[in-house]
Amino acid sequence: MSRKPESEKWILAGLIAFVAVLMVFLPSYGWHLRDYLSPQSHASSADDVSLKAQNEVLLADLAKLQAVTAELPAKPSNYIRAMVFSRYPLNFKNQMLVDAGANQGVKVGAAAVFQGVLVGRVTTVFGDSALVTTVFDTSFKMPVRIGSHGYDGLLAGGPYPSINSISKDALLAPGDIVYAAAEGVPYGLPVGQIDATSTSPDSLFENAALNFAYDANDIQTVFVAQ
Repeated sequence: MSRKPESEKWILAGLIAFVAVLMVFLPSYGWHLRDYLSPQSHASSADDVSLKAQNEVLLADLAKLQAVTAELPAKPSNYIRAMVFSRYPLNFKNQMLVDAGANQGVKVGAAAVFQGVLVGRVTTVFGDSALVTTVFDTSFKMPVRIGSHGYDGLLAGGPYPSINSISKDALLAPGDIVYAAAEGVPYGLPVGQIDATSTSPDSLFENAALNFAYDANDIQTVFVAQ
């Protein structure tokens, strides 16, 4: 029976002693070296790739949940939570596509709300998604009321939404709240605040520019009324 050369025995013994010293005095390095020298270490590379992929999936799920929690910490009753699909690089704010549709109970005309504020209404419904037309679309029109006196007005959408057809007798002031008063929309949903007022071109009504508490391009989650 053949024996290993004496030099190989000394090399092997020295290597074992070196690993033992590392495991005692520098445990993390020692265990890494032991795992590397193990015959199973190379066979586990495929498992490592699988674990990294699973980790990326979990991180993506976590990022989505954190966005929901940051923007909408509590789901109100009779609303459906929906994520807004990215519009990058176009960033049009007049419409947004959300990931809830007919299969989740979304209906045409339903109000879309961000942090309790009305941002638009559902105009098209698909199986698992829906298109929301926001108050920044020129086609958006909706009856509203203003302030504690409840003055009537018409919300006219566009890049700079405004309230039109307000009675000239209305006593308006910057900061007055504008809220929804349209059929099919939960009554009283805030829309924005009066920024400044002006007289209509025909001098028959008052108009009002609006301030909004959000940036439409930053919205990642909404609630859709059922």
